[in-house]
Amino acid sequence: MADDVLSSCLGMAPIYSNASEAEEGAEQEKQPTEKTNTKSKPEKRKSITEKTVKAKKKKKSKQTQCIIPQKKETEDEKSTKPPKKRKKKKTITDVLATSEPKPGCPADLQNLITQHFSDKRSVIEQEELKLQDSCFLSSNDLTHSLSSYLKQVCPKWAKIQKQHTEKSSVVLLIVCSSALRTIDLIKQLTTFKGEAKAVKLFAKHIKIEEQVKLLQKGVTHVGVGTPGRISALIEKEGLNLQALRYLVLDWNWRDQKLRRMVDIPEIKQDLMKLLESGILNGCKDDKPKVRVMGKEKAKSGPLARRPDNSAFKQQRLPAWSPMLTANTVLPFFYFMSLICMLLGVWLLLTVQSTQEIKVDYTHAGTCNMCFETLKNMSNAGKSCTCTVEFSIEKPFKGDVFFYYGLQNFHQNLRRYMDSRDDAQMVGRKENLKNPSIYCEPFKKDQNGLPIAPCGAVANSIFNDSFTLTYIGSSGASHRVPLLRRGITWYTDKNVKFRNPKMDNLTLAQVFEDTAKPLYWQKPVYELDPHQATNNGFINDDLIVWMREAAFPNFKKLYGILYRANNPFTKGLPAGTYNISISYNFPVQYFRGRKQVVLTTLTWFGGQNHFLPIAYLVTSSLILLIAVVLTVVWLKFGKNGKNMEE
Repeated sequence: MADDVLSSCLGMAPIYSNASEAEEGAEQEKQPTEKTNTKSKPEKRKSITEKTVKAKKKKKSKQTQCIIPQKKETEDEKSTKPPKKRKKKKTITDVLATSEPKPGCPADLQNLITQHFSDKRSVIEQEELKLQDSCFLSSNDLTHSLSSYLKQVCPKWAKIQKQHTEKSSVVLLIVCSSALRTIDLIKQLTTFKGEAKAVKLFAKHIKIEEQVKLLQKGVTHVGVGTPGRISALIEKEGLNLQALRYLVLDWNWRDQKLRRMVDIPEIKQDLMKLLESGILNGCKDDKPKVRVMGKEKAKSGPLARRPDNSAFKQQRLPAWSPMLTANTVLPFFYFMSLICMLLGVWLLLTVQSTQEIKVDYTHAGTCNMCFETLKNMSNAGKSCTCTVEFSIEKPFKGDVFFYYGLQNFHQNLRRYMDSRDDAQMVGRKENLKNPSIYCEPFKKDQNGLPIAPCGAVANSIFNDSFTLTYIGSSGASHRVPLLRRGITWYTDKNVKFRNPKMDNLTLAQVFEDTAKPLYWQKPVYELDPHQATNNGFINDDLIVWMREAAFPNFKKLYGILYRANNPFTKGLPAGTYNISISYNFPVQYFRGRKQVVLTTLTWFGGQNHFLPIAYLVTSSLILLIAVVLTVVWLKFGKNGKNMEE
């Protein structure tokens, strides 16, 4: 049955498998012919509607007979089919991009010259107008900026620019179609031209006499303009082409009407006139060189930000990458381990060459009595003096530095560090009488007077004082001279901390109507009674204290040994020493401790073991890694199969 339907659909006779089927089929074919012959009697005319309905039914029946029955698609098969993707409609930019003409080439210029002069010149004259290949410059049309394009066209521009000294002439001439295009090209020339001078050569709003004067006024290196104005300048002898070495034609740029320079009849005529005025004859002597500028940089779309086609921006610079093999990696690890070990040992020996002694005087000697006295807040303003004795076994040679140290004092707390007024410390009078709000609650005293210096940092200044005495072998005592000046950084002393302007006043008059910090015993202008220049905001002890420490345990410089007199010319001799301490700074409230540190310094600084230990630990780790890699290589590296397993 299916074969009958298929054959009827294709307009072919049915195919039968045997003779009996063929006879039955022949009888069935005869029946309709007999029926048609019997219909010889006239019938009534049927209406048009009945005929059309029957015709539609016949068409439907014929169509159903010709359709081969197919299995209905299951829901699972429909779900497995991927959704149809909609085709994106092409935009105008896509159409323009695909229909964009090819970049200009020397053959296009040659064909244009031939077509233009075909009616005016003879065959022999036309042959003379043909330009040789040596007349044209070769450059990369994929360059995406005018400056990089011209760098390829004129690789020796810097040298040519310096050699050009003639007036009313240019070395590089760029010919374009309009004044707006001229301005745009000059803006793009900034990177290329450097110190060279560029001039605009077009007729819009600029008289030709002005351009002639401008060219005669000084040396011009680059000219950018339209062919009509350039030809007019040549005719009036305002522009000389003898020094011209490069001619660039803006061939493929299009205006708003999508017209190129050669598509506009007037500009095309001016261009041919310009070429005929002396450029074509000069090209025969290879002067100037001509370049037809190719495809311009895409200003929109995905290529708008593509970098220039240079070796640096396109990552084509020559590079060297090491081959990481066992023969290169293992020696490198051993070498680095050796270097770190040598540095660590050297720094350790340097640190050990320094001499240092620490004396904790919080509870030492008679200072324990002072400690107990200051526990009572009512005794905060009272002075207490104590002495501590210590001995030095080996002499301290060279410069000796005297430090005071504090433990468990957190100067790096943010609220503490912000509680200061740097503008006041630099000597501004407006901040002297009106301190910053950050100084609260140490901004003003109980009487409403501004505090100078204000803030918690200045209020908590370390106010212990020391007197160091050396007891010689004969029992004679010598006071150790300490330099109390020159212990600050230069920038702190001369930049960050300054006294207000005196204006023929004393320092006490300058700080009039200000109050001392709450915990201070003296005002700021009386900190050093022995040296008048060491008072106010430039006091060395104040400056040293105002530089906050990063860690809770720190030391700050108090003085430097003065080695002018015996027996301290070579340093501190070995023996017994006595420190007389004015015990004023309380530490019991924050569970801190106080100490005195005497030390010598090297180029590396004081006695600090952290850096040498860090180098030695790093050396050990690198050495351990090198040994592990060596074992792995000896066991697996020589046999690739074992390494893969």
